[in-house]
Amino acid sequence: VQVVSAQNYDRPQAEMLLQKMSGVVPGMPRVLAALLQEKSRSLRGRSADLEPGAPEVAAYESQGGGVLALLEGLLKRFKGELAAVEEDEANQAHEFSLVELHLTNTIEKDTADRDEKATEKGKRAAASAKAKGELGETKKELAADQKLQEEIQATFSAKTATYQQNQKVRQQELEAIAKAIEIISS
Repeated sequence: VQVVSAQNYDRPQAEMLLQKMSGVVPGMPRVLAALLQEKSRSLRGRSADLEPGAPEVAAYESQGGGVLALLEGLLKRFKGELAAVEEDEANQAHEFSLVELHLTNTIEKDTADRDEKATEKGKRAAASAKAKGELGETKKELAADQKLQEEIQATFSAKTATYQQNQKVRQQELEAIAKAIEIISS
């Protein structure tokens, strides 16, 4: 833009260069179209200023002003587009970092929950194994206690029967002694 403003005059070579570049450089066809449109506008404006019937003066007129205005407009537009694209890219990067942070936090929390549940499961398994071991010991002790109870009940029954039998025999002995005392005393 600075170079064009310093050399503000018409150059047909610039138009030819833009035509060649329009096939190679993206966006250049728009620049060329804008340049040609500006050139045709300036030519129409000059022919309207001339008097009818007067021949056109064969003087050199610079066309660089139109190109300069066009290039400055394009520069302004491209800077605006660049700013919009950079802002959009920054927004996308920020959104990505937020999603990444969210996913990282979610993974960390889920991992901590899984570890906590695994620890709790291990504790429950240990408590269950301990309880099963105690249950087995308790069942053995119960069986031994029931066997002892049966033996004690059998011994009690036998001793009770023997005691009952001894009581009958003593009762009979007491009756016999009482008869013998009655007989001796009579």
